[in-house]
Amino acid sequence: MRYLLTACAWVSLIGCLDPGDPLLGVRDTDPPEVSSTNLEATGMIASDGTVEITFSEFMDVRTLRPGIAVFSGPGEVPLSITVPAPSDGDEDIERGDLPYTVMVNAEGGVFTANSSYTLVLRTILTDYEGNALPEEVRVPFSTSF
Repeated sequence: MRYLLTACAWVSLIGCLDPGDPLLGVRDTDPPEVSSTNLEATGMIASDGTVEITFSEFMDVRTLRPGIAVFSGPGEVPLSITVPAPSDGDEDIERGDLPYTVMVNAEGGVFTANSSYTLVLRTILTDYEGNALPEEVRVPFSTSF
């Protein structure tokens, strides 16, 4: 009887040594990238226009407001940031690297006409897994009448 119990214990321990597949997917460690902005083609938007920033993957919405800034000279412009609404059921599934577009407007809805600005994307911006933007991005632009 003693040998039978010892043999059963060994068999059960050997079964624990086989790791098998992990229960959860592999954690994303790739930092997000700025895929594009609507400022790249002409560097200009209408004074009542919207700056669109497309990231390479889903971003942590808590970092968007402190991580996105627009400057007019040395002064920061108050902004309104709009993010896409999450799709139904997306909370519990892996999103993968799907493009994520954020829209930025001046808080009053209008940038000053015929003025120069700089869009700044700070390294505090992180994706959903907590990976930070690897370097600060600056995009100069101006407004039309």
